[in-house]
Amino acid sequence: MELLMPGLGLVFWMTVAFGVVLYILKKYAWKPILNVLDAREKHLAKSFSDAKRIEHEVTQLAAMKSEKIAEAEKIYEEITVKAERDAEKIIADAREKAEQEAHEISEKTDKMMQQFKEEAFRKVKGQISDLSIEIAEKVLLEELSDRDRNSRYVSSLLEKIAVN
Repeated sequence: MELLMPGLGLVFWMTVAFGVVLYILKKYAWKPILNVLDAREKHLAKSFSDAKRIEHEVTQLAAMKSEKIAEAEKIYEEITVKAERDAEKIIADAREKAEQEAHEISEKTDKMMQQFKEEAFRKVKGQISDLSIEIAEKVLLEELSDRDRNSRYVSSLLEKIAVN
């Protein structure tokens, strides 16, 4: 029963002991504990504000990332369009150059054909003149008195030339 009903002396000494412990705690431990708690509270407040700041920075970085991605996609699109235009221009230039070269080759071929044709006509004219001279020689060698016979002879010679 003593535990349920402590004596007056026990209560007194417990109160004195509690007061001494309270005084010692107040004198030596209370300020350091409060300082630690204040430092802890300040540290938590700073950590919380840093977390808010970092969260804000992360949001800004995400927005910048989205902008940079959009900008990169735009630049990619511009480069792609420019490359396609350049490729089309190069193809068109190459096609035009090929057409010019083909036209030049065609003109050269036409000129060469014309030269060959003219050369062939000159040779044919030369042969015709040589044959005409031969015909004239043969006609002169034939009797010149018979005109009908001479004209038939010239016609037959001309037919031979035409056949050749």
